[in-house]
Amino acid sequence: MNRQTDPQPNGASDFASTPVGDDVRTDHQSLRRRIREALGRDRAGMAVGLLRRMLAADQGILLQRVSRAERGRLVALIPRRELSDILDEAPTPAAATIVEELPPERAADLLDDVDSHTVADILQELPNERADAIVAELERPQDVVPLLQYPPDTAGGMMMTDYPRVRHDVTAGNALDVLRLFGEDAEGFGWVCVLNDRRRLVGAVSITQLALATPARSVREITEEHGHRLVSVSPVTDQEEVHRIMARYSFSIVPVVDDEQRVLGVIRAEEAMYVGEEEATEDMLRIASAPGERVFGPLHLSVRHRLPWLVLNLGTVLVAAAVISLFESTIAAIAMLAVFLPVVAGQGGIAGTQTVTLVVRGMAVGEVPAPTGLRLLGRELLLGLLHGMALAALAGALGWLWKGSPGLGIALAIAMVGNLLVAALTGAGVPLLLRRLGIDPAVSSAVFVTTFTDVLGFLIFLAAGAFFVTWLG
Repeated sequence: MNRQTDPQPNGASDFASTPVGDDVRTDHQSLRRRIREALGRDRAGMAVGLLRRMLAADQGILLQRVSRAERGRLVALIPRRELSDILDEAPTPAAATIVEELPPERAADLLDDVDSHTVADILQELPNERADAIVAELERPQDVVPLLQYPPDTAGGMMMTDYPRVRHDVTAGNALDVLRLFGEDAEGFGWVCVLNDRRRLVGAVSITQLALATPARSVREITEEHGHRLVSVSPVTDQEEVHRIMARYSFSIVPVVDDEQRVLGVIRAEEAMYVGEEEATEDMLRIASAPGERVFGPLHLSVRHRLPWLVLNLGTVLVAAAVISLFESTIAAIAMLAVFLPVVAGQGGIAGTQTVTLVVRGMAVGEVPAPTGLRLLGRELLLGLLHGMALAALAGALGWLWKGSPGLGIALAIAMVGNLLVAALTGAGVPLLLRRLGIDPAVSSAVFVTTFTDVLGFLIFLAAGAFFVTWLG
């Protein structure tokens, strides 16, 4: 995925006049409408002029959303450099849509000005034959081909192979000369990797430290005095682990090394920032049983992702209904019990969802290592007990005063304490168990938690109600 974070205006864009906040959405809606109107009147030149008023990332999104014919007319009029900027800044699916419709020669010509890791992400969105044809036309295919062997969600797929590095035996003056040859792109790193004769990582020094050092001083001495230790990762390390490392140690770069500890490339902090957003979104959608979906995405994908979970949920609801049917005669004799069934199920469901969301999120960001599982479970059980006792007093008093039945009040109180404990046990225990079994906790935890709280909540309440209401009235 394209993870550029500082899109710059291109062509005739005017950054100073770019709206902010809600004005951005309003202005873009107006521009999209005017662009479509210009294309409808066969005034593609005017449409391109309006397109230039957007930032490059938004230009790419708009180009993806127009028809293929409209996209072809616009792309044909956009200058090469501007179109390269759009491909560099736009979301990967949008950039891939544009590239796929271009001749391989022109696509390669545009991608030659795009970061190699972004080019790899775009090519991995294309059919293999199409990607191979474009790679064959690239000016420096050697910068892209190594990245294509790694999935986009691994360190190898995220890394940049072109990064500032110097040998440890050169002087500070020579190191600065190397950075000058690297160009303005060095600003996006801040730190320079220091390598030994075997291309292995020795450490890192900041560009500022090199600039302030005496030109004749060796980089080895600067590294030993001011150097920064880095935690390296392998190219197959999951992107989520890379994000955790950067967040934990506040690194601006993370080197990617091979089995012999030779540096293959580096990952910048801005890449990890987007990974955090992607992973949080992915986990949220999985908890909601809608993984991989996006607003206005393909209808068949939504059906394929959601329907199996809805069918599974139907089965769990039927289990809850079967539990209720066991007490059918009790409910018929004491109808007021039915009034409070949603109260018991609702409180347990909400408490379970709170717990499972917190636990899954903690696992995703590395806050719940395996040894702390039992401590977390104990904490949530204590919290469930405290919440259950507070809600038991409120719900029990309400049931007693409303229906004039002390037995109902006691049954409600017992059900609240019991179901809040069930919610705590399953909300924390199910994700921990799924992780132990090697299953993604975010995928199905919520379904299991809801099932347990509904079934056991109904069972506790109706059993207590059958006893205490009959006994106390």
